Amino acid sequence: MSYKCILAPHYRIPPPILSILVGRLPQVSTIIEDVTEEAAAAESIKLDESADDQGDAWDKDWGWSVDETPKSPSPDDHITSSNSYTSDYAHAFSPLTEPYMVSTSAGGGYMVLAHRSKFVVIELKEEEGEYCALGQGSGCEMEGQMFVMAGYNTGWLRLFSETGTMLTAQLLEPTPILSIKVRTPPPVYKTAANQSWQDEEITLLFQGNKVVSIDGQSLWMVLRVCDGQRESGIDSSRMHTAFTYKKYEFQKHDQVKDVVSLGPSPPRSTPTTVLEQSSTLSTIPFPSTATSRYIAVGCNPMLCYYATTDSSRPLMSAVSMASYVVSRVATPVFSFAKSWWSGGNSSSASSTTSPAPYVPDMHAPPTHIEPATPIPVVLTLGDPDRRITSISVAPASTSSQRSTLAATTDLLGRVILWDLQSGEMIRMWKGIRDAVCGWVEISQDNPTDLSSNQRTGPARVPLFLVIYSERRGLLLVFHMRHGAKVGIFRIGQGWRLVPCGREPLGSSMVSADRRRTAMLKDEGECGCLSKCLLIGPDGEVRNIQIVSKQS
Repeated sequence: MSYKCILAPHYRIPPPILSILVGRLPQVSTIIEDVTEEAAAAESIKLDESADDQGDAWDKDWGWSVDETPKSPSPDDHITSSNSYTSDYAHAFSPLTEPYMVSTSAGGGYMVLAHRSKFVVIELKEEEGEYCALGQGSGCEMEGQMFVMAGYNTGWLRLFSETGTMLTAQLLEPTPILSIKVRTPPPVYKTAANQSWQDEEITLLFQGNKVVSIDGQSLWMVLRVCDGQRESGIDSSRMHTAFTYKKYEFQKHDQVKDVVSLGPSPPRSTPTTVLEQSSTLSTIPFPSTATSRYIAVGCNPMLCYYATTDSSRPLMSAVSMASYVVSRVATPVFSFAKSWWSGGNSSSASSTTSPAPYVPDMHAPPTHIEPATPIPVVLTLGDPDRRITSISVAPASTSSQRSTLAATTDLLGRVILWDLQSGEMIRMWKGIRDAVCGWVEISQDNPTDLSSNQRTGPARVPLFLVIYSERRGLLLVFHMRHGAKVGIFRIGQGWRLVPCGREPLGSSMVSADRRRTAMLKDEGECGCLSKCLLIGPDGEVRNIQIVSKQS
């Protein structure tokens, strides 16, 4: 069976939201040209896949002799503005070029857009055909709750409700937070009926090769308690609520640029694994009783496996998590107030008539910061001239119920596909500068079969790797592991590739039957397949879809 990739029209982020975020009004709509067939026929787009490149050995052609200079795009490279709005409007405002960060909820139903010190939470309203801002007074009265975790260059970790009300602030390491990643259990259709080793984790990477792993279950309980106290206005000053975490230091690396957690070693019935049988890179495998496993990328070496069997008691966060003295709960801090967006001061008249916002007491930084524990390295792969900048782990496979693939990007314009169980490189794509990777899954079963607990075999879920090159403005999609290219698009520069599609935090505390029911009823973004969204410079959102192509 062959496949074809399409950029399906999704939903739009209204221009006023982006205007509020960055302070100006951009353009509105785009049309993307599918050049997959054109590229296959005319070979007008090449990724240095010449015979010379295909014959490269591991130790050859790792350098980049001449940097690729960005060329002026041809008319075909541009995305065309539609006629939905007047030409005067389209020419008066240029597309969004300011840098911003974006994060999505488990299934992409919520997004957080952040620019400098501001962030805005938006929710997908399918009946309205666009994303809508969650403003004042929306609360958390729905079946599920959504929280925002923000890391700062001061080292502070702050958590907010969906309306922007801060619930807690923690200082676990006084260095900038470089990344935040969430690991939740696989969907129910990917897990065995008797599987009981599910856990959840939030991994924070700090500057200086420090990593903090927060236990997801304890954090989920704390957030529910704190938000419930906020909603009810309870005096929670006497409540002592804290989450557990572990803190490690990666001493083998000169500099860690990104890290992923694989969690504890899963139980197994056979005494050896592929990793233990392989001697290509290292003779030291992951311990079968490892309590924590990480893959860190950076420079000197460029990739390392870390693991520990330490089962000591985890650390506890400060009890100030819920040490608010709440006299009353009124308007949340998150709003489109001028004082927050523009920094202006509100008038005294408005301050006397407006209700006082809910603001938790801001405590002084802790006097004692727990030291990090060095974690042993079990496998290394080094190249003095290579610096890997990011790693993206594929979703768990339906056969092994764990992640087996990962894609990395580096400063030499390479995207490398790795086998996580063996630590070996599978494929390499060259000539892709400033790349961002994501994963897309499609189901060959109907939703009833996916959520059924009577299924005899693993679900049929093909996997695809999505690569977006910001410098070249190209989007490429490949069938995994060794499949062909199924899509190539000239979308231009300025787009953001946002991976999403995982189980919500707290899923490990819910029974499999309840999760199956929620999946059937389309509740709480449960059972989502991995997908990628594209956010254009004008706020347009595209959904990357893979469809079967009749041969």
